[in-house]
Amino acid sequence: MTTALQVDPWKPCDLRGSYPDLVSPGLFCDIGSAVGTLLEPGALVVAGGDFRLSTPDLKSALIEGLARAGARVLDAGLLPTPVAYFAAQHLRADAMLMVTASHNPPADNGLKLMLQSAPMTPEKLLEIRALAESRALRADMGSASGRVEKMDPRPAYVHWILERWRHFQGCGPMRVVLDAGNGAWSEIAPTVFRTLGFSVDCISCLPDGNFPDRSPDCNSAENLSRLREVVRALAGAIGIAWDGDGDRVAFVDEEGSFVSADEISILLAHALLLEQTDGANTKMVVDIKCSDAVGRAILTRGGMPLLERTGHAFMRSRVAAEGALLGLDACGHYFFSELNGGDDGLFAALFLLDQVRKRGELRDLRRSLPRIFSTPEIRIPATVLPYAMACDVLAGLMPDATITRIDGMRFATGDGIVLVRESGTEPVLSLRIEGFSSNGYERMIAQCVHALPEAAMQLGRAIVETGAL
Repeated sequence: MTTALQVDPWKPCDLRGSYPDLVSPGLFCDIGSAVGTLLEPGALVVAGGDFRLSTPDLKSALIEGLARAGARVLDAGLLPTPVAYFAAQHLRADAMLMVTASHNPPADNGLKLMLQSAPMTPEKLLEIRALAESRALRADMGSASGRVEKMDPRPAYVHWILERWRHFQGCGPMRVVLDAGNGAWSEIAPTVFRTLGFSVDCISCLPDGNFPDRSPDCNSAENLSRLREVVRALAGAIGIAWDGDGDRVAFVDEEGSFVSADEISILLAHALLLEQTDGANTKMVVDIKCSDAVGRAILTRGGMPLLERTGHAFMRSRVAAEGALLGLDACGHYFFSELNGGDDGLFAALFLLDQVRKRGELRDLRRSLPRIFSTPEIRIPATVLPYAMACDVLAGLMPDATITRIDGMRFATGDGIVLVRESGTEPVLSLRIEGFSSNGYERMIAQCVHALPEAAMQLGRAIVETGAL
């Protein structure tokens, strides 16, 4: 049975759901009015959207609600989420609202929000929801009238990122294959890479809200099969892929192998820690879904890993609050202190390529990393394996485990770690199993398959995918 919670588009820090039954123009107009009511009359709001087919209607309704509540709205059009962040920051906007369902399936849409340059918190989103549902809105009281202006922040963003990475020019061509997945970087990314002197091949770089070439989710070797094939056919190219709205990024090495977010996290952490002098801040925020190897690698290089709850808003807030150098996410978000704690899939790609330019091929850098014995994140429908049931079974299976409850339950034993949690964006249970050695991994997998037969099929596929055994 599907519960009300499972179909509720209001997630902890954003909105996600199918269009138009869960997210609709009427809902978005009310949300716009609620946000506008919370802000002072005349507050500056940047509103943008991704390239999903439902985005124009939802964005139009959102802007209507904002303007009716007295906001001055800058309609930024259709663009990557990081470009909307850039615009809001540089214009000192009071809020940024981005219509997007990120990596969700094409039929979904949603909303990402920032108020006063701060990521959305569960408490603030509940306040917005209550206001939208109460109808106690400034727009309904006829007390304010805002205005809407068109603006295009893309040229300013491109100028900034070309300046930031201008040292690539004149270094000799590096070959890259760009897979925008028909998403938000389809037009900007090829221009930026070519201008910087890269030799560029493109696949799926035509924006199309149907996402005909692959899933909007780039954090999966299976979803990047075409990119891997193209890279293997070329000599020495690196593959780069983005999700639907462009804040996540994934990589394929010169041999056509998918590079896990854990491996990228370690490489980025090592690069930044190498630049730190004695006494410098070495804090790095690590998503609890990341492999334990990420935290161990940070400690080995003199850094301080800080575990955090999964989710864009939680990670970004913690990076900012700690003044951390970096935030490392298991799904391909990378948060940089240079970006005031923000994440940008294009910036992160160029950062990694800069390390490849300085230190050698990506495939060789990977070989220098510790072996990771872990499944990827396994997502099981909550109707197949309810979260509470999984927690009870695992607690009985590992009575002596050390349990961390930052997000879900993380069981640590002498053999390895099992993390089980509820997804914040979809009605699924998230499961990840890791061993501290090959033998430990085998034992952890065998225990979980026996105790959780509902997960056996997904676990089997994950083992085949990773080849960890």
